[in-house]
Amino acid sequence: MRRNPLIVLLLATCCNGVELKDDLLSFVNGDQLHGHLAGIAADSSLLWSRDDVSGELKFKSSDIRRVVLRGGDPLKSLGKLSHIGTMNGDRIPGNIRELDDKRVVIETEFGGMLEFPRNQVGLLAPSPLGGRVLYHGSFDPNEWSMIDIEHPDGIPAPVEDVKKNDAIPQWKHSGSSWYWQNEKTGTALARKSGLPDRAILQFEIAWKKRLSLAVGFHANFKNPEVAEKGDKKRVAVVNGAKSVSLPKIFGESYALHLYSNYVMLYRASFDDTGRPLLDRVQATNSNLRLGDAGKASVEIRCNRLSGEIILFVDGEFVAQWSELDGALGDADGYAGKGNGFGFVAQTENSSVRISDIVVAEWNGMPDSARSMQVDDADIVLLANGTDRFSGKITGLHDGLLKLEGRFGDFEFPIAEIAEVRFAKSGLAKVEENSSDEVRIRFHPLGRISGLPLEGDGRTLRMRNPSAGEIDVGLDSAVMLEFRETGSFLDDWNDEF
Repeated sequence: MRRNPLIVLLLATCCNGVELKDDLLSFVNGDQLHGHLAGIAADSSLLWSRDDVSGELKFKSSDIRRVVLRGGDPLKSLGKLSHIGTMNGDRIPGNIRELDDKRVVIETEFGGMLEFPRNQVGLLAPSPLGGRVLYHGSFDPNEWSMIDIEHPDGIPAPVEDVKKNDAIPQWKHSGSSWYWQNEKTGTALARKSGLPDRAILQFEIAWKKRLSLAVGFHANFKNPEVAEKGDKKRVAVVNGAKSVSLPKIFGESYALHLYSNYVMLYRASFDDTGRPLLDRVQATNSNLRLGDAGKASVEIRCNRLSGEIILFVDGEFVAQWSELDGALGDADGYAGKGNGFGFVAQTENSSVRISDIVVAEWNGMPDSARSMQVDDADIVLLANGTDRFSGKITGLHDGLLKLEGRFGDFEFPIAEIAEVRFAKSGLAKVEENSSDEVRIRFHPLGRISGLPLEGDGRTLRMRNPSAGEIDVGLDSAVMLEFRETGSFLDDWNDEF
């Protein structure tokens, strides 16, 4: 399939006055190739173009791991966070229009009106986070910095003649994920701004061996200056245990330490002499059951103004801390003084992967509908964060969701609903995804998967297992995933 050279030129230059980055093609053997997605051929192979190559290159889809589009920058971000969740793991963004006992209809920006069987939809999320998404990634490694105690402003680039044992360990970026695979610890992956006063921080984590990861949030990444004789000042430096180093890395902040079987929250600060302090914040529950190897979805909800900090893992409530004792608006009593966040592995010879990082405004909602999901009743959680109802959902028409409850029938405006979780007993069995499928990720949230059929660099026709054939516009897409490979040459290889 040939494409008009003018389209290639337009994609490679500017959109709305901003120069577009190259697309990045990653192969299952670890090779990478910059250029531009030219399309998908009828045999599902991928077409690729480069400025220094005449004609289009053609690659088998079985050899491709992923394509990061425009460096992770969309041509147009999706306007709303509303989405549905299907049983194959997709989160399909759009406005939820209709629902009955047979089907769910959603209007999407990328593919128009789509219809899914009711038993394939486990989640409705009209207002899932309650606020704007401020960050979604990581697609561009230049948006992040790596720091340690000796280099709070950023670790310098490695020098070629430095021995391997003397080199500063660093995180590595591939595709849309960050990887830590080092014998030593102490290097933090950080974003020093972007976390609002009322924030949701979500990320996917995978690990090998034992999990020990510290997550700093509402961090200011500042170390105190201590007066010396003659009014000179010096930066306080303390050499100590790994836990003591957290204030030196994150500054005045909170540090959530995730282990395989429990979690602890600390206040990180300094005393008047510049000595780092790490005080544990007590919680009614601190247990986790994650195992020595695996993956999990982590969500931290934190409110500097009210002092609330809540942890969810895989959608289930884990722990809650209250820092201000009801003193609403007393931000001085809240240990986190900044707007940054970061990650640092705390165990030697441990492998960690961080991906799907989302920062959003939090509306104060303390619950997740998934934490209340049951076998024999549908759960409706309203966007005010306090009201929830159970029963049987009978339909959605004209913007009103109808629920038959134990104590009466209800109608809820769809705009006032945070999440709906359908009864497990009415959902279809989860089937294993086909190895030939491609998963399209959107900005700021959302994913849809299916068998790729044909397309150019702006549109991809796919066959979704539930909705049939769809023409998916790629303006809001940031990545095409062809493989979640388990190859010995993938990013988990010790010699990556």
